[in-house]
Amino acid sequence: MLVACTSETEPAPQQSPSLPVDASEYQAPEQVRNATYVWSAEPGIDLLDNRGKLIRASHESMMIAFYGGIETTYPGFSNAIDPRYARRINTIATRALVGTIRAHLLQVHQTEKGFNATVCIQPSHYAVRRDDGQYHTVHGSAIEERVEFNHPTAEDRDLARVRPNVPPSTTPRPPSPPIADATHQWSAPTEDVFAGTEWLISFGADLGDAKKRCEEWGRSIEPGVPDDGAEFLVSPTPPETLPAYPGW
Repeated sequence: MLVACTSETEPAPQQSPSLPVDASEYQAPEQVRNATYVWSAEPGIDLLDNRGKLIRASHESMMIAFYGGIETTYPGFSNAIDPRYARRINTIATRALVGTIRAHLLQVHQTEKGFNATVCIQPSHYAVRRDDGQYHTVHGSAIEERVEFNHPTAEDRDLARVRPNVPPSTTPRPPSPPIADATHQWSAPTEDVFAGTEWLISFGADLGDAKKRCEEWGRSIEPGVPDDGAEFLVSPTPPETLPAYPGW
């Protein structure tokens, strides 16, 4: 992720398993509440079937983890994420995500272990509110990311016994300036979409042809981005938050 995957990594401590959360009562953490996802997909890919929901929920949960922590992600995700990836997540809870994340499901490929999905992210319409109170945006084409769904091996099951699930934190978050509620807010599933799937979920880059296709898609919806690289913009005003699509 443009914000998430470039973060510094730190080992996460092993914790006791978290208590189950009723999905119907789940609320996204305040760090992402004023942001939304607007999804699209290539022809033939259904955002609303079981696989489409699983891909969307995984990517959205990954984004939440970098701002609110794994314990604040969608119900079931902390049990599904690969512990090796989870340990690399460096949550910065004093930052907040605001605006609209444009995401495009480019392709889904079967693999020997399960399947992979390529997601393109266009970053120009969301910002990160940092400790300075300013909204930082990367105005560029699109970034490609791979979401991996694998059947767990025996080694994976051993790792799962010490996966870094964490209960809701009792440690006070560092104070940060409040954000006025956006007209449209984060949309979250009202059911545990990971229940019974038994996938081990991880994330990575999807280079090559997928990288080029994501860049082309990004420019198709945001033609004014720089030809090469990106512009780094800072503003005292948050970007507009559009209604989530297709939502939950």
